[in-house]
Amino acid sequence: MISFLNKHKKPIFIATVGIFLASILFLGGNFLTKSSAGAVADIGGKKIMYKDFITRVNMVLDNMSESGTTVNEIVRNGVKQEVFRDMVVEEILSSEAEKSGMEISDFEIAMEVQNTPQFTSNGVFNQRLYYQTVWDRLHMTPSEYEAWRKKVRLASKFKEFVYSGIKITPKELKNFYLASNKGKLKDFEKEKEEYNRKLAQEKFLNHLQHITAQIEVKSYLKEREEGR
Repeated sequence: MISFLNKHKKPIFIATVGIFLASILFLGGNFLTKSSAGAVADIGGKKIMYKDFITRVNMVLDNMSESGTTVNEIVRNGVKQEVFRDMVVEEILSSEAEKSGMEISDFEIAMEVQNTPQFTSNGVFNQRLYYQTVWDRLHMTPSEYEAWRKKVRLASKFKEFVYSGIKITPKELKNFYLASNKGKLKDFEKEKEEYNRKLAQEKFLNHLQHITAQIEVKSYLKEREEGR
């Protein structure tokens, strides 16, 4: 992803979410219809458009190239899978946030935009530079960019809300550690913070799985990549 977005990027999902989502996203058998025209996925009736997907893929690939990483077909395909899963989780979490009554105000997005260094000239926000940058680098209009940033923030806000409600008792943590270390507590005190994070992540995934089980997820990625 291009450098100015790194400042704002908050991970929407942890690595293991990709494994979980693979089981629901790539079962195949989804056929393109008129209603799915231009879409790469349908998440409970909300479409992820292929052009937006490709824009995100290209952002990641551009950033990798700029950092000196060799981009070959294997890397490109891996990035596509990761971005696709990222966008699906983003859509799921932002939709759940909306259902819960959460909002991201226009003011919050305006402050983010105005405080992004790549949109400023001599330390002052430059609207013309902002318009030019998001179009040249992201192929988005300002309204599209701001809608995207709002969705990302909304998804992150819901994730933080879920995490804040996760409670782990000392007994749960000890049992989780024992199960992960063949019943041994040798380094428990030294490693308990790390295992507390792991258990919280596992509980978050369980919550995400519960949400996703109630949402119809259709993937058209294979069909789009094959030009169908």
